[in-house]
Amino acid sequence: MRYTKSELCQLGWVSCIGCCGKGFKDKLSVAKGIEKNTIEYDRHVKQARHPKDFMNRSKDLRECGICRNVVYQVEKDKIYCPLHPELNDGVDHRIDHHLCDIMHICKTAYFFDLWDKQMKDDFMKFLRQKKKAGMTWYEYSKGMADDSIIDEFEGLKWD
Repeated sequence: MRYTKSELCQLGWVSCIGCCGKGFKDKLSVAKGIEKNTIEYDRHVKQARHPKDFMNRSKDLRECGICRNVVYQVEKDKIYCPLHPELNDGVDHRIDHHLCDIMHICKTAYFFDLWDKQMKDDFMKFLRQKKKAGMTWYEYSKGMADDSIIDEFEGLKWD
């Protein structure tokens, strides 16, 4: 089984974790959850344990709604899943994780893949403007998950 890939998940200057949990409480509680995950992940790495051990350490989401596998890399200012195939030579360690829908693709990513180059370029410019205006990883993730980013973009395109 292959996962559904989207270039919108990791843009290099903003990360999306919109489908990496459910019912996020607020930015601070999600950030604290990711911080706890990162501490646990660093411990697993230092012990040279298999990524599946990290994945299977718990069977539920954090209280804030974030998946326990999402971590933060300070050096690159990047939020990501260390089980993702792009970080593991194509091996998807998320397979069989009961909370991870590797085939999920949000509405924005779905339509982005259908757009022509000009529309994609316009959307990327739109995202960069939002980032420059202060859009955080949390706002980006929520906007991707609830479709508000694509709705705002399409509203600008057709007004």
